[in-house]
Amino acid sequence: MTTLLRRLSLPYVTFGLTTLLSLTASASGGAPADAPADEDSDEVDAPADAGALAASDEKSAPPEDDAVPEPKLQPEPTEAEGPAGAPTEGADQPPPDEVEGSQSQSPSGIGDKHSLVYTSLLAPRINPLGLEERLWLGYQYRLYNKDKAILNGSNIGIMFRPIVSPAIALIGATFQFQPAAVFRFRASYSFVQWFGTFQYMQSYKSPHDDYSETRLGAQADAGENYVTNGHQVELEALVQAKVKNLAIRSATFAIYNHYDLRGEDDVFYAVRYDILAPGQGWMLSNDSDVLWLQPLKGPRNATFIAGARASTLMPFFKEEVYEEGDEIDNPVGPQFRLGPVLGYTFFDRPQRNPRFNKPTLLVIPGWNIKHRWRTGRDVNTAFPTVVLAFVFSGKLWGKD
Repeated sequence: MTTLLRRLSLPYVTFGLTTLLSLTASASGGAPADAPADEDSDEVDAPADAGALAASDEKSAPPEDDAVPEPKLQPEPTEAEGPAGAPTEGADQPPPDEVEGSQSQSPSGIGDKHSLVYTSLLAPRINPLGLEERLWLGYQYRLYNKDKAILNGSNIGIMFRPIVSPAIALIGATFQFQPAAVFRFRASYSFVQWFGTFQYMQSYKSPHDDYSETRLGAQADAGENYVTNGHQVELEALVQAKVKNLAIRSATFAIYNHYDLRGEDDVFYAVRYDILAPGQGWMLSNDSDVLWLQPLKGPRNATFIAGARASTLMPFFKEEVYEEGDEIDNPVGPQFRLGPVLGYTFFDRPQRNPRFNKPTLLVIPGWNIKHRWRTGRDVNTAFPTVVLAFVFSGKLWGKD
């Protein structure tokens, strides 16, 4: 148990977990999951406009003075008469998501013009062991007033984004710009605090140094982990598309770290990415997914998710971080993982549950195809890195 707790860390790259959900919404006609305000629309404008025109025509019709009076027609009902009744145009009707079992009807995807939204992600991991909670909370502004599939979820927003774990915490903000459903850009800044708990932080002098789990455990036993802090900037570009039930997405991240490392150390073990990284420098990451999104029959609009993920991570080292006599190469990257993705969205009913919607469970086991220590040198290749994730989102406030 002592060894297990000592090795508790943060999850393997969880960048793409919420963007996976952005594709499940389109399986039921909604907007991206991490733009909950846009999928929570209750606007049904067309029937009301048609009803107003009909009423205007009736008022402007001239009376027939010389004709034999005809019996007056009864007004059409404004509510459905029994299960088979259809409402008159212009009648006030509940949004389609509130009609049980009406998956063939979906609300407008444009959402409120102004909204306060959130997304929460809890992700435990094994190999290496970890746990992380992420929260996005902030304001979104709808860019377009058009209900077109290519524009669904389009927004600009600013988010408060805390990330916490037993070993590290990041507090910062995210700027988001999504001009279309197929593309999103995010820029995040975080102040990062390492607590010195478990076996982190650990830093080294050269990219060639040993940062295996065996070495990290020995350093923790010797009390070499320490408290420090620094800054991180993260840039994200997401491209995604969906044809019927098949979805493809690719999320690319550029991460800049600036940490105050101990002594003359220049590199550190970045536990959130399971890689040796420069204390002041860049990393590049990509998560690419091919997914099948299968909507399930029933009033909950549940979705089954199955597919595959490929993850690549590459740190970049300046020449000055190498020690005298080191070969000037990159012994760390790129790292590459490949494995299946399985998930289940329990319900997607933004009108009925606007503040808690799309709870989704994901399982992502990834086998290390290329890794300095997890392909047999320190950890058996057959042992995958497994990430579990529970994600949900909601709209706390909205105004058109």
